[in-house]
Amino acid sequence: MQPEPECKQHRAQRDAHQWATTPTKRTRTAAEQKRRATAVTEHRALEGNWCPGHNRPGHPSTDLTADHIHDIQHGGSPTGPLQVLCRACNSTKAGSRPSP
Repeated sequence: MQPEPECKQHRAQRDAHQWATTPTKRTRTAAEQKRRATAVTEHRALEGNWCPGHNRPGHPSTDLTADHIHDIQHGGSPTGPLQVLCRACNSTKAGSRPSP
């Protein structure tokens, strides 16, 4: 984890850079939103409301989300493959990602 910038100007520059380079829910295109929704729909058609789990066994869940297997910020492609996990496992995965 990087140390917090001390001055407001550098913090603002860092935040602007983060906003411009890290895809978020607000910056996703309609095509990417559709691709993620399709991934979840296809997963449900094959597996039902089942999360395969991340660092824990698979379990039932109705709150499924699609996420890149290989993070964009760590060299993955924006159009790369997606995986479906429940929101809790997806958050756990986010917390266990290596720092850049």
